[in-house]
Amino acid sequence: MPQHSSRSKLMAGVLAFSLLAGGTAIAVPAPSAFAATTANSLFIDTIPAWAQKHVAKLALQGIINGYKTTKGSEFRPLNSVTQEEAVVMALRFAGLEDEVNPSDIVAYPDSFKVGNFFKPYIMVAFKNGLLDQNDEYANAAANTKVAWGSTPATREWVTKLMVKAIDKKDLADDLSKTASTFADGTQISAKYLGYVNAAVSLDLVKGVSATKFDPKAPVNRASLATLFSRAEKQYVVPYDGQVSGIVTAQTATSITLYKEGKETTYTLDSSSLFYSSDSDNAIAAGDIKLYSDVVLISSSSKALYVEAQGTEQHVKTITAKLDRVNTTDRYFYAWVNDEPVKFSYGSAVSVKDSTGKTLQISDLKRDANLTIVQDTFRTTPQVVSVTTEVQATSNTVAGQFYSAGSGLINYLVDGTLQSKFLADNVDVVINGIEEPTVSDLLKEIDNIKLTLNAEQEVTRIEVVNRNVSVIDSATVVNYSNDNKLLTVVDPATSNANALYLTDTTKFDSDGSSITLSQARSYLVANRKVKITYSGKNIISLSFIYKQTGTLVSVNTTDKLLSVKLESGEKVSISYASPLLQIPGVAVPTIGSLQAGDTVTLLLDSNQDKAATIQVHKTLQYQVVSANASTKLVTVKTADNAQRDLSLTNVPITDENGSSLTISALTTGTIINVPYIGSNIQSVKTISMKYGTVASVSATSLSVTEMNGTSSAVSLSKGVKVIKGTQTTYASSAIAAGDIVQVYKDENEQTIVTVAVGDKRTYWKYDAPNATLWTYKNTSEDNGNFAYITSDTKILFNNATIQVSALKDGDTITVYGFNNKALKIVKS
Repeated sequence: MPQHSSRSKLMAGVLAFSLLAGGTAIAVPAPSAFAATTANSLFIDTIPAWAQKHVAKLALQGIINGYKTTKGSEFRPLNSVTQEEAVVMALRFAGLEDEVNPSDIVAYPDSFKVGNFFKPYIMVAFKNGLLDQNDEYANAAANTKVAWGSTPATREWVTKLMVKAIDKKDLADDLSKTASTFADGTQISAKYLGYVNAAVSLDLVKGVSATKFDPKAPVNRASLATLFSRAEKQYVVPYDGQVSGIVTAQTATSITLYKEGKETTYTLDSSSLFYSSDSDNAIAAGDIKLYSDVVLISSSSKALYVEAQGTEQHVKTITAKLDRVNTTDRYFYAWVNDEPVKFSYGSAVSVKDSTGKTLQISDLKRDANLTIVQDTFRTTPQVVSVTTEVQATSNTVAGQFYSAGSGLINYLVDGTLQSKFLADNVDVVINGIEEPTVSDLLKEIDNIKLTLNAEQEVTRIEVVNRNVSVIDSATVVNYSNDNKLLTVVDPATSNANALYLTDTTKFDSDGSSITLSQARSYLVANRKVKITYSGKNIISLSFIYKQTGTLVSVNTTDKLLSVKLESGEKVSISYASPLLQIPGVAVPTIGSLQAGDTVTLLLDSNQDKAATIQVHKTLQYQVVSANASTKLVTVKTADNAQRDLSLTNVPITDENGSSLTISALTTGTIINVPYIGSNIQSVKTISMKYGTVASVSATSLSVTEMNGTSSAVSLSKGVKVIKGTQTTYASSAIAAGDIVQVYKDENEQTIVTVAVGDKRTYWKYDAPNATLWTYKNTSEDNGNFAYITSDTKILFNNATIQVSALKDGDTITVYGFNNKALKIVKS
């Protein structure tokens, strides 16, 4: 394998060199000198269509040059390439040209004849392992009629040079004993066979026909440019003016790329070249997809060459209901799966309604249904487009609330009573009150803003003047029934508050609504209550029989639990011998509680002690079986124990929040089950992806599944990588080409299991049961079978074969999970 001592950028035009058999070479001009729509306009002669992309790319990278003539620069694509010329191109390709010192005095054996210009290049190639010195000396000695340097480079010789230039010698060694798939494979010299097989497996070289490689044929300039261009997928060199990034904007005259937290804009004109990585044919500028990966070569901020690296767009689509927009700081809140989510956007965000009409972000209406497209590559994701439902025409009126009933709302405007009809499902908004209704409005106190639809019906009532406050865990001092005056102590301030009950005050005891007459008997000294009030009027009062918050600490000496409530207040609650419910813990104790746990404390009848302590926790299971009629599901826990879950009245969804029935819980399905104590709150199915890693970064993973579909997996909640017996927690442990199993654990962390090939000896295939059997490696071997599916890929010499092509005694390597084969490679 070459030991490259330098990976510095190539300097275009440093040396006068051209891949030719004779003639005058010219230095590669700076990329800005090229103004071309095709590779043919870089040179005055015609480049074959199949080579135009590759010639243009390598010329702009400074790897190849043309011949200087009186009419202009010629490429001469069909000229043969000599061995010494091919070496110079390989060094430029590998980023090693700066190791060459043209003034070095280099001596070789008399039989090894090389042009003086090329001698230091050949020495650097020997030094870095691109050439085997002994082999090439022997080649020269065996053919003294032609100087080694001017000998035409053959297809097999160039293939070896290229494979070594991209550090794939180990692969060539592994394939050196594998028979070639070409019909003329026996003509490939033994010392080159492994390199040809490696290059074919990496999709770097193809035959001159479907069945013929023609190993001894000389390589021409167009072919060699194509070979090295394709090799760039396997060996990345940072060429001057070249950048990889994600397209975030494109117009007829510019393209903007995002890379490592920075966006850069390049100009475009009719000379800019556009290609895709999976084709040799030019594409239109409009074929570049926004938010996809590209490679761009530029000079002076002008894009000369743009190559799409696929069609995957690094975005995700979210459906949500708008809450509010902050245009000053460029963000908005929207409800996603009943959770408020903050979305940031930039100045270029696209906002349209469902008919395609362009809108401003400020045009979006509260509670509008949105389709949000958000990028997945920025550290702080940005919304790139918003589509909203068509907004009905509406206006607003304001006044002071007076009364409501019989489908009408009455309000005062400058002392005059006015009325409006109420639409169905009127939205009422009162600051500080959850899910308020019209009955929560206060007569001649609340100033209201009414939103009207096209029929002048009220669709929204917003109280604009009410200042609502909350006292959590207030202690009752006394209650006067005569004037409905309640005095309480606020534990946060230790201050007494005198507040009034009204005819609209709502009462709640242990989750059930009660009347004022029922509440009177509970309003006694030391009773704990939660009060919502505005001014001096109590809006709602709840008798506290449970508290939910984050456990701060446990004092086992004084038997006190310190809990930070959801309101932010910290309270201390005593306990004696509470019932402990901790999901996943069979026999919990007080010592099982951990600071940071979310807990619900159910209080005793005196409200002074925690009678039950319920820990909130999500557990992950694998479904064993499900009974749709009894709603009973048998699952397997992390320690392989089985237990039954009753899912009567328990909501079941997929990862996207779509509702499912119990029949979706098939054997093997992974589910996340959130508990409060012993009570199941919901069930969410977790998708298990199997496939090949296409790309990986610190924040996301792109997986091509076995059926060919591609999907992006976010790593925002962390990643755990399991490879054999090793476990790491960094995405750098994953490589493109790895065969993986991917899913999310109960904490939303991404679990990636990398398949380690299991080398075995093939025995037979049981077609009725789709099971492949191998001989046991040891007497204790339990893994000697694998299930074959329609997605299983079986390869031999990198070509797909049928399972019927396997023979008893064949050596195979199986990649898969849980005895399900994803890929099988025959040696």
